[in-house]
Amino acid sequence: MAEEYGTIARAVACIIDADYAGQPECAPRGDARSWLAALAEAEAAGALDDELFVQGVRRYLAGFQDPGLAFEASAKADFRSTTCGFSVRRHGDALYVTEVSEDNRLAPGDAVVLLDGRTPDEHLASLPGNPVNGDDPERQLWDEEVARCMRVLVRHADGAKEDLPVERFPRPGLAASLRPPTIELHEGAGPRGDERAVVIAAHHFVDASVLQAMQLRFDDIQRADRVIVDIRDAAEGMIGNAFGLMALFFDREVNLRDLMGQQIVYTRYTERNARLRARQLTRLLEMSDEAGRAWVQAEIDHVAACAGQGFVKEAELEEDMLFPPAPAGQKTLLLTDVRTSGPAERLAAIARRAAAQGCGKVRSVGRATRGSLDYANLVVAPLDERFSLVYPIAKTEAAHEGRGLRGRGLAPDVYVPFASEECTRDLVLERALVEP
Repeated sequence: MAEEYGTIARAVACIIDADYAGQPECAPRGDARSWLAALAEAEAAGALDDELFVQGVRRYLAGFQDPGLAFEASAKADFRSTTCGFSVRRHGDALYVTEVSEDNRLAPGDAVVLLDGRTPDEHLASLPGNPVNGDDPERQLWDEEVARCMRVLVRHADGAKEDLPVERFPRPGLAASLRPPTIELHEGAGPRGDERAVVIAAHHFVDASVLQAMQLRFDDIQRADRVIVDIRDAAEGMIGNAFGLMALFFDREVNLRDLMGQQIVYTRYTERNARLRARQLTRLLEMSDEAGRAWVQAEIDHVAACAGQGFVKEAELEEDMLFPPAPAGQKTLLLTDVRTSGPAERLAAIARRAAAQGCGKVRSVGRATRGSLDYANLVVAPLDERFSLVYPIAKTEAAHEGRGLRGRGLAPDVYVPFASEECTRDLVLERALVEP
């Protein structure tokens, strides 16, 4: 049965407070009072529908700067996810168009200077929270907020200004949105221009396509003087599908479990979280073979024993996997940015740990990653027949102690600030090609 919007919104706020792993450190970012009041006012005035409600909840969740938080709409909701047909990056007082996917009225290098008649700062000040990934302009993510606007004032690259209505295009499903990896050979790289470089661009780790592409270009990769791994826009997938890249990370044979050691996490075993986690594990039990059933059943028993205990300290270990050394003398550079998230950010964290342990050879170039590694173990809480809330129930020891990555990410070894020229030139790759 469909619930009233206010009831669902209060349930979301309650779960964030009582069950979300990001408490108490995220509490200052998620004051729900003004958000709930704005929704209640809109609902009382009859100005709220499914689409506006989803947008409102997602704005609220975005303020936590945790990509694991999501508000999902089922087919029973009158909501269709859309995009504005282009992507932007903030620089100074404008949002510069970096990529155009559908809206051909714009071109890379154009600048959005007003959103519904307001500057970016004025627009943010009009909202109950900050849904663009914080206050640092270089780390802000504006695409979703631009898509919610009615009109934008665009300053084209030739200086002409144009007031445009925001078009809305259907957002492609996950499968349709995934870009295949690319591998390119660059001659004349290096500080003296005498190196051969291979650039591997990985846009996701949903499947084994990165490893498959690397296998097809194995000889080129082995003979390269430097390999540049570009994970700047990679967020989706599983770390296992990124393991092929780790054969380029080490200067000697490395066991991943030994490298990373025992990792402490704190799992929030509220009654709700234990119930939702047990439901996930029960489905996994039904799909497991005989060898895996014992492990899953042990996990179910553990969850039942922890139910209602709040945060429980637990230990986790990485995969027991052995990685060979990269070709002798070969340089490896990793390109990162604020959209580097999920398994790609974990890849960056492994590279950093290896460097700290004296067995890694990777230098990162670009900008700090998203900061998505603090929270994990997602569960889905159904709210009614239309909507559900996805949220993590576990946090790292660093996050528990106030040393997490949220809001700052992993800083690169070589920082390349964003400039408007990057709309038409790849300044980060250019730097990586000549970096000593």
